[in-house]
Amino acid sequence: MDQVQLRKAAADMERLLLKYAATDQEAALLHKSLSELIGAARRGEITAALEWRGVPGAYWFTEAHLAQYADLEEAYAQFKIEITGGETPLLRKLRNNERSKRGGRPPEDA
Repeated sequence: MDQVQLRKAAADMERLLLKYAATDQEAALLHKSLSELIGAARRGEITAALEWRGVPGAYWFTEAHLAQYADLEEAYAQFKIEITGGETPLLRKLRNNERSKRGGRPPEDA
């Protein structure tokens, strides 16, 4: 687990949650449900990967309307990846393939 990446992901997540929570009740509820994990991550207290299902909040992007905030959804995904152990080689390859399809840099593993 990369503590630097986890702290950055937690800080990004909190910043965006606070931004949207000011005007969106669902963002405020998501912030409330993640606040303890975000705080622990920012303090470096999370030293073992959590299970994927142990990170609350996916509901707000799949069943509620928070998916309309692309930056918040990306921050949530990155936070969840980092708090569950970081990016796996397979995920990295998939992301690189998606970037190359959109005209980004070519995959590193190719």
